[in-house]
Amino acid sequence: MKRIGEKIEGLPYTKRLGAYAIIERKEDNKIAIATDGEYFFFGGGIEEGETEIEALKRELIEESGYRIKNIQYFDKVKAWADGGDRGPLDMTATIYTAQFDKKIAEPIEKDHKVLWVNPIEYKDKLYHEYQRYIVEKYMRIKGHI
Repeated sequence: MKRIGEKIEGLPYTKRLGAYAIIERKEDNKIAIATDGEYFFFGGGIEEGETEIEALKRELIEESGYRIKNIQYFDKVKAWADGGDRGPLDMTATIYTAQFDKKIAEPIEKDHKVLWVNPIEYKDKLYHEYQRYIVEKYMRIKGHI
């Protein structure tokens, strides 16, 4: 498993497991990313007792209001990451591809917006280094670069 980022000695890292999705729109090869001023994959932390897929489905509804379908494993990475209010994180992130299904609710996280983007144009704008790495790998596999 690939490790992304540099550990800063002396910082207290918190271990965090997360599940994230590259939401695909096949007709124009765009992906949906979340934005709250920064850009990032939809998804988040896995709560106690949840599977990765359960966490992913919950997070997508919370952040976008959408159920997802056609969920496929893509990759897993470890990363030293800036967790914002959570502080420094020692992340293990499992990444899936999926598509939006039905919108079933308004997002709980009101500051999150869905943004459909060309991954080539946004790969360097993603907040987390490990997500930039993943989207570049995704583009190579899909033949976008």
